[in-house]
Amino acid sequence: MSQSFGFDGSFEDLARQFKDGIKEFARGMADEIRSHEAEFGRMNDEFGRMHDSFKHGERKHGCGPDFSFRFDRAFGPRFDRYRAEDGSLVFEFMLAGFDESCLDLSFRGDLMILKASLPEQLRARQEDGRRRPFLRDIERSEHSVPADRWDQAAARAAFRNGLLTVTIPAKEEDMSGAVKVEIVKEGN
Repeated sequence: MSQSFGFDGSFEDLARQFKDGIKEFARGMADEIRSHEAEFGRMNDEFGRMHDSFKHGERKHGCGPDFSFRFDRAFGPRFDRYRAEDGSLVFEFMLAGFDESCLDLSFRGDLMILKASLPEQLRARQEDGRRRPFLRDIERSEHSVPADRWDQAAARAAFRNGLLTVTIPAKEEDMSGAVKVEIVKEGN
């Protein structure tokens, strides 16, 4: 049951050509990956050497004395940041497993700082030695909230079902010192 669709040949021929093209593409991609395997291997070996040198206290790679391969220290909550319809700045932090008594939110200069510690009940379960901790304390999660644009003192925070929503209203623009510039039409 062949039918013409404005090209020479049948639908089956087109399908066969398409299938052959996909196979050729896959072969080309496999060749490309194989051509880079040696490079990835060298990169992996170098990363291993760097890790070992840092682990043993050697600092020859220019990352500075505070650099650490302990990625668990860099843990921060997943969050979303957006502008609400009224112009407020809104942050939504996913903090499942935490409760509001363990959260600390403050402003310092142009930074909003979130700290969170695990509830004792969860901490005890994770420290029993039988499992690797999934949740960790959030030592310090910093977010830019310029004080000249946002009314930090009027910020509101609500915690519900593991979601911390922080709303910071925009400051009213002070137009008292503004100078009005007259615009004139030139030409025709």
